[in-house]
Parts: sequence; structure tokens; C-alpha cells
Amino acid sequence: MTQTSYNNLSATTENDNGKLLRGMVIGAVIGGALSLLDTTTRNKVTETTKNMKDSTMDMYSQVKNNPSEVKDDLQERLKSASSVLKEAISDAQNLYEKVNNNIIQPVTMVTEESSEILSQAKDATTDLKDIGGKVKEAGEEVKGGSNR
Repeated sequence: MTQTSYNNLSATTENDNGKLLRGMVIGAVIGGALSLLDTTTRNKVTETTKNMKDSTMDMYSQVKNNPSEVKDDLQERLKSASSVLKEAISDAQNLYEKVNNNIIQPVTMVTEESSEILSQAKDATTDLKDIGGKVKEAGEEVKGGSNR
């Protein structure tokens, strides 16, 4: 009985997914068709399609006529791109080290020193209160002694 329920659930999920996909495709077709009602959009789509066709045909003819040249050119481009990426990664690592050494570490040191200074200031405040209390007590002693 449990197996039947699982099979029904699986069939329902697949059916729902099929409906979702079909709805998405229909929506895309309708949206594309509506956008082509605009002359400017239609002209842009036509121009872009022609450019894509031309570049595809050019690439096809280049590969057909000189496959090894196209392969060599592509390999050279990939090597160049790889070299540029390695350089960019190296630059990023150098920047990270520079930021860490020149900014983060000094800020951390300033934060630690500020905390220490603040702690010492609090201690000094406590000491001053104690001294003030003793001065007040001495003042009261003096006043109390002269009233006698």
C-alpha cells in the first residue's frame, strides 16, 4: 500500500513538472511573439540574427579551410587568457597581503592599544577618586579640628 502511494506521488510530481515546463515554454513563446510586435525590437532581433549567422558561417568556413590554424589560434588565446588570469590572481594576492599588512594589522594594534589605554584611564579614575576621598577626609579632619 505504501509503494502504491509513492508511485502515485512520483507520477503526480512528474506530471506537475511537465505542466510547469510546458507553461514556461508557452509563456516564453507568447512573450517573444508580443515583443516582436514592436518594430524596433523586431529590427534588432533581425539584425542580431543576421550577425550571429554571419559570424557562425565565418567560423565554420575558417574551421573547414584551416582547422589546424583555428586550433592553434584558439590554443594561443587560451594560453594568453590563462596568463592574464594568473597575473590577476597574483595581483589580488599581493593586494590582500598589502591590505592585511598596511591596514588590518595597524588597525588591530591601535584597537588593542586603545583598549589598554582605556583600561589604564579607568584605573587612574579609580585612583583619583580614592585620592579625592582621602583629601576630603583630610579636609574634614582639618575643619573638625579647628571647630573644637
